[in-house]
Amino acid sequence: MPRLQEPLPPRAQVQNFQLLSVDPFADTATFSLDLKISNPNTFDLPLLESTLTLYFGEAKVPVDLPQMTIPASGFQVVPTRVSVPLKASAVEVQKLLAGEKVRVRITGRMKAKLGPVPLTLGPFTLLDENVSVNLRFATPSFKILPEQSSLSLSGSQLRVTVGFQVTNPNPLGFYLRGPVELVVGGKPLARVALDMPLRPRQSGNGELVFAVNLADVPGAATAVLAGLQIEVRGGVKAEIPGIWQQALDFLLGGRIR
Repeated sequence: MPRLQEPLPPRAQVQNFQLLSVDPFADTATFSLDLKISNPNTFDLPLLESTLTLYFGEAKVPVDLPQMTIPASGFQVVPTRVSVPLKASAVEVQKLLAGEKVRVRITGRMKAKLGPVPLTLGPFTLLDENVSVNLRFATPSFKILPEQSSLSLSGSQLRVTVGFQVTNPNPLGFYLRGPVELVVGGKPLARVALDMPLRPRQSGNGELVFAVNLADVPGAATAVLAGLQIEVRGGVKAEIPGIWQQALDFLLGGRIR
């Protein structure tokens, strides 16, 4: 009986690599990885189940590929979605967000059906390539929520509560942190610290409370009834601690009652 030719294992290249999300609150970074899987043999290669591991920094995660038949000397493009623990891949994620290239490897075994008994290919390296992303950070939007804002008198002070909403259009989750000040009539009156978590591509509500001396707000008693035109502004940072940060201008404006 003629002996079956020992097949060469398939090889893969990265056809497309995209950052889907970095969520420090879920400790995950998620990517889409489209693999161009090539058959180096001169005969069709029917691939069955696989036992593969993706290495991304210190992170190791399983990769599941579907069963497929790759034509002789041909290829198939297989889309995959990979989530890695952020703590184990912090250095690589930091490099990606800085525009640098990082290494991705996939190794393991695959089974091929070339006869009555499936053959095990490997262990072998399916992929060993550098990848990068082009992150264009979009400035979050800020708006006052009048229904969550209020003015109240307490002795010689005016308590100004500013409810607001921040919409994060980015695939990054981060903390929004820094000093912000209350401005009335162009005059800064009080300062507080902003510290707010924002999930990727989500909106979040927050509240800032300022205590202002009545003497610094002309017509304060009337403002409680008629409303007070304010601004809240400051230079803050969007940051994933230890991994990434971006300076932002925080600005809210409107009338509150």
